[in-house]
Amino acid sequence: MGPDPAPRTGHSGGMLASPTDTILLVVYYVLFVFYLFIIGRLVVEVVRGFARDWRPAGGTAVGLELMYRVTDPPVKLLKKLIPAIRIGNISLDLSMMILLIVVYIVMRIIDPRGGA
Repeated sequence: MGPDPAPRTGHSGGMLASPTDTILLVVYYVLFVFYLFIIGRLVVEVVRGFARDWRPAGGTAVGLELMYRVTDPPVKLLKKLIPAIRIGNISLDLSMMILLIVVYIVMRIIDPRGGA
């Protein structure tokens, strides 16, 4: 076996990432932004549940439209696959929570920095 070859370092002295690590890091950050969108959607759903007459306007409406456009396809798919839980007169939809957990687990798995 022999000694490990010396790691390649850049001009700043840091480790150079392999192309695979770079791609995984980009995917990780895309998933992180998606994770933030899901959390934002959960917050908006709670706010709309308590303040039913709230209507966003201007930049807020544009930001919420983007957030809903990004998160709607997977949420709607999960709503079809996972039925809402009926508790008396209340229907509890767990699709966004399950999506949040799945995205978090995938982020931890592909984190090229070691998942620290």
